[in-house]
Amino acid sequence: MLKINLKAVLYYCTLPFIFLVSVLPFWLLYLISDLILYPALYLLVGYRKKIVRANLLNAFPEKDLEEIIEIEKRFYHYLCDLFLETFKSITISEKELKKRLVYDVDEQMIDKWYAENKSFVLTLGHYGNYEWMAQTLGRQFPHIGTGPYHKLSNPYFDNLFLKIRSRFGTRMYLTKDTYRRIAAGFDRPFNIALGNDQSAPPLKSYWTTFLNQDTSFFFGTEMIAVKYDMPVIFVYISRIKRGFYKVTFKLITDTPKEEEKYSILEKHANLLEEQIRKEPEFWLWSHRRWKHKKP
Repeated sequence: MLKINLKAVLYYCTLPFIFLVSVLPFWLLYLISDLILYPALYLLVGYRKKIVRANLLNAFPEKDLEEIIEIEKRFYHYLCDLFLETFKSITISEKELKKRLVYDVDEQMIDKWYAENKSFVLTLGHYGNYEWMAQTLGRQFPHIGTGPYHKLSNPYFDNLFLKIRSRFGTRMYLTKDTYRRIAAGFDRPFNIALGNDQSAPPLKSYWTTFLNQDTSFFFGTEMIAVKYDMPVIFVYISRIKRGFYKVTFKLITDTPKEEEKYSILEKHANLLEEQIRKEPEFWLWSHRRWKHKKP
């Protein structure tokens, strides 16, 4: 009896659509986002709508329901754009991507670290077009761009997204292999981009108040920085206008071994909250960020 691989069927049925999206001009992508994807995702399906609404209400108790719903709608517009921009990454040229994601950073500081054979940590949240930022790390600096990723349950889509993220030289590895890869090192100084805004295990994390709630953060960012004496930079990804983003850096510390315990994580949490409060619609509210309670 022929065994049907449903994951393969799903992938190969959707792949033509994904590729078609990737070759469309941006103006048409955003037309699709507004007229098809947003109504489908927000109005018809209500993708994770209960989670998004609860997260917003808990994060901003000072806002009335009308304000919350307005942020919610803007978030879903952003989420639809993010989906399509990610698919566009399959075929977008490096030249075009550099026009749409610009870096406004202290290059002298980065070059100095490279000359000193020093690697560094980039800590960030799932904010703005974090996928484009991850894609460009491999070509933006003299350092090798690296980052961990979570394996998707569908191996076909997992392979596709791995190819997207590594198109321009960023070296990706499984999250579980992060410490081993850093310990092994690379052939020259590197940076490592660590997203630290997802739900961390309650007994193995740093707890602080974040967006009005007890929130857990992974230890990894600080542990890596301190153990390997790597400077830590917070990454801001701001949207200039639709389809255009700017990346700026905020130095958290260049002497991690001298920092008080957990101060790097606390600074990360404070900077991320500051960014979110300024423009809340560009953070990934659909994630179950607060599913764990403080023990």
